[in-house]
Amino acid sequence: MIMKSAIAQQIACPACDLLLQNIHTVNGRNLFCPRCQTLLYQKKVDSISKVLAISMAGLLFYIPAIFMPLLTLNAMGMEQTGSIFDAFLCFYNQQYFLVTILLFFTSILFPLIRLSILFTVSLQLKIRLYSKSLFFLFRTAHHLDEWGMPDVYLIAIIVSIIKIHKMASIEYNIGFFCFILLVLMTRATTSALDPECFWRALDKLKIASSNRKSNGSK
Repeated sequence: MIMKSAIAQQIACPACDLLLQNIHTVNGRNLFCPRCQTLLYQKKVDSISKVLAISMAGLLFYIPAIFMPLLTLNAMGMEQTGSIFDAFLCFYNQQYFLVTILLFFTSILFPLIRLSILFTVSLQLKIRLYSKSLFFLFRTAHHLDEWGMPDVYLIAIIVSIIKIHKMASIEYNIGFFCFILLVLMTRATTSALDPECFWRALDKLKIASSNRKSNGSK
């Protein structure tokens, strides 16, 4: 039996402004505009559980990814190694303050905040623990997805490896692999996240919490 669930009573296509009414989708299927074929809604199966697991894994990889050495370079008898945090300190000591700020926020701070928020929100939804800050936290996580860019930093590292691999021997340290996994986890949370599912779950949890309080006050 195919189960269907309503997304909204009305939805407007962001590309051609076609107004659609009484929209339904089949679980696990995408919804496209019938006129311009723009993706209107992408259903994610078991989104809350997936985001909880992926965000927890991302947080486990975070500390070694940021603070452990990424690469060790050996050239003409000289050896040099460093982590992402070491790069942050290096830019700061050389007074590249704009680069330092961008690196700190986009590759260190924002990914940590977003993973922490997604873990907190999805965990509270799973255990049905309501707090007034959940709506604000989830909205914040949604906006931080545009600013957290550890994948860009990873691309820069890969480009550097390609340029210098003929001039120096490169040893890949555990921090490098942890950082790759951290980037994969941050992208995976975006892929697994179903905002519509989270908002509906937050609304239901808020209503249930209000009902419990009203019943308890009687």
